[in-house]
Amino acid sequence: MAKERKQKPAVRNIEENKYYVFGILGIFLILVFLASSYKVSGDDDFFWHLATGRFVVENKYVPDKDVFGYVTQNDEWIPFEWGWDVLSYGVYNLGGYNAILIFRSIIFCLIFLIYYLLLRKFNIHTIISILVLFTLLVAVIDRLSPRPHIITYLFFVIILYIILSFKYIDREKYLNKLYFLPLIFLIWGNIHLGVLAGGLFLFIFTITETVIYFYRSKFRNNEPQPLSKEQYIRLLLISAACALLLLVNPHGFQTYIYAYGHTKMKLLETINEWQAPFASKVDFGFVVTLYKLYFFAGLLALFYAFVKKDLFFALVYIGFAIYSVRAIRLTVDYEIILTFFIAYSLNHFIVNRPRKSISFNKIINGNALKIILSAFFIYIISQIPSNKIYDTLQYYRVFGWGINDEFITMQLYDFMKQNDIKGRPYNHFGTGGGLVWFFPDQKNFIDSRNLNDRIYNEYNNILTMKPGFEKKLDDFGVDYVIYLDPDLIRRPMDLKRIVTAYFFNNPDWKLVFWDDKSFLFLKNVPKFAEIINKNEYKVFNPYVALFTTKEFEANIRNNPETAKNEIKRKGDQEPNGILYRKMNDIATNVLKKIQ
Repeated sequence: MAKERKQKPAVRNIEENKYYVFGILGIFLILVFLASSYKVSGDDDFFWHLATGRFVVENKYVPDKDVFGYVTQNDEWIPFEWGWDVLSYGVYNLGGYNAILIFRSIIFCLIFLIYYLLLRKFNIHTIISILVLFTLLVAVIDRLSPRPHIITYLFFVIILYIILSFKYIDREKYLNKLYFLPLIFLIWGNIHLGVLAGGLFLFIFTITETVIYFYRSKFRNNEPQPLSKEQYIRLLLISAACALLLLVNPHGFQTYIYAYGHTKMKLLETINEWQAPFASKVDFGFVVTLYKLYFFAGLLALFYAFVKKDLFFALVYIGFAIYSVRAIRLTVDYEIILTFFIAYSLNHFIVNRPRKSISFNKIINGNALKIILSAFFIYIISQIPSNKIYDTLQYYRVFGWGINDEFITMQLYDFMKQNDIKGRPYNHFGTGGGLVWFFPDQKNFIDSRNLNDRIYNEYNNILTMKPGFEKKLDDFGVDYVIYLDPDLIRRPMDLKRIVTAYFFNNPDWKLVFWDDKSFLFLKNVPKFAEIINKNEYKVFNPYVALFTTKEFEANIRNNPETAKNEIKRKGDQEPNGILYRKMNDIATNVLKKIQ
C-alpha cells in the first residue's frame, strides 16, 4: 500500500514558550474545577437518580414500571440513565455527596484537558485554544450539574479526539483507536441518551467518508485523501457495530421508543430547557446569547469548508445546527462539538494567514497575552469562593460541596425523620426526588422525572385548585402535604393563588412545620394526632401574619402563652429565618403591650 499523504497541520511562525503554555493551562483547569464546584441547589433530579441507583443495586434489575410514585405505580417508566444512577450511587457510598460533586468537577477538568490536547494536536494557537475553551465553559455553565449528561460531554470530546485524529492526522496510527468506539457506545448507551448525538457525529463522519470514497475524483486534490478500500470497510463495520450496541441495554429497542414518546409530552412545553432557543418567548440571558454567538460563529467553519472543500466541516455544522435549534437543552451538545471546528477555522484565518505583519506575530506568539489571560482567570478564581462572580452575573449558585439547604428543604426532611411521618403525600414537583431518596420506604405523588402527562395534570389541577381538587385529594388518599418555594420571601403572594391557601384555611389540615421556603401540613387524622398536638402552629402562623396582620396580632393577644411556646419552638428551629424574625418582631410588640 502506498504511503498516504497526511493533512498538513497549521504551522506557527514562532515557537511558544512551553512554561507559559503550561502555566495558563494549569490556571485555566483550576478555574474549570472551581466553576464546576458548587452545592446541589434546586436540582431534585440529583436525588431520584441516587434513589434509582440504590433500587437497581438492591433489587438487581432495571425496572420498566414506576416504582417511586403511588399514583403512577406500574405506569411505564424506563430509567434509560440507569448506568449513571448506579455509578453515582456507588460514588456516594464511597464518600457521600461530596464524592459525587468532586467526581463531577474532575470529569469537567478531564473534558477541558482532552479538548485542549486535541486543539494542541492540530497546532491551534494557545491563545485561541484557551479563549474558545473559556467561552465554552461560560456557555455550558447551566449544565455543570452532577447528572448523567456530563458523561455525554466526556464521550463527545473522546470521540472528537479519535475521529479527528484519524481523519486529519494519521490514519495508520489512529485506525486501531477506532475500535474503541463500539465499547464507548455500549457504555454510553446505558448512561445517557446523549449517545444519539454522538451517533449523529459518527454518522456524519461515515457519510462524509462514503461520499469522498465513491466520488474520489472530485476530492483527489484535497487533504486528507479518500480512505483506502480496507479502511473504508473497517469504518463501515465499526459504525454498524456502534449502532447495534446501542440496543444492548436492559430493555433493548423499547428504551428508545419510550424515550421518543417521552419527548412528545405536553408537559415539556412548560419546561424552559425544552423551549426552542430562537423562540421569541425565551429569555435565558447570557446562556442563550452565547449559544446564538456559537450558532453564527459556526458559519466561519462553513466558510472554511467552502474555501478548503472540506465536506466534513460543512456537514458537521449543518447537522448539529439543525439538531440544536429544537431545544435549549440540546444547544450545549452543539457548542461542545462545534468548538473544535470554530477554533480550527479561527486559527486558519487569523494565525495562519500568509500576510501577517511582524507586529501581529509578536503579539500573538509572545507571552504578554498569556500573562493577561492568566491574570484574568486568577481574578475570576478569586471571586468564586465568595460567590461574588455569581452575584455580579445575578446567577444563582453557591460555591462549595454538599447540599444547599437554603434551596433544598433539608430542614423539613429532618423534621419528617424525627417525627417518623409516613403516608401518602401531595408533594411539590421539586421535592419528589428528595422524598424517595431520604425516605426509601415512601412513595411520592410526583417528581421531576416528568413521568407522563396524566400525573402532571393531576398535580397541576390540585396545585391551581381546579374544580373538584378537594375530591381528588380524598380519592388519592393524601394525608400530608409538602410545598416548596425557594423564592417565597420575594413572592409571598403566590401562597394565596395556589392550593396552600386551602390548606392554611381548612381546619382538617394542620401546619406543623414551616420555614422561609417550605411548609408541611398534616391531615387531622388519628395517626398524626400526637405530632399535631406537639407541633401545630395555631397562632404563630406565617400565612395569617403575611396577609391578615391584624388577625395575627389579635391571635397573639388572645393566646399569649401559646404564642410564646410557638415562637420559642420556631426560634429553636430557625433563629435566623427572615420570615421568623419579621413575625417575631410583630409578636414581641404585641406581647409587650399586654404585659
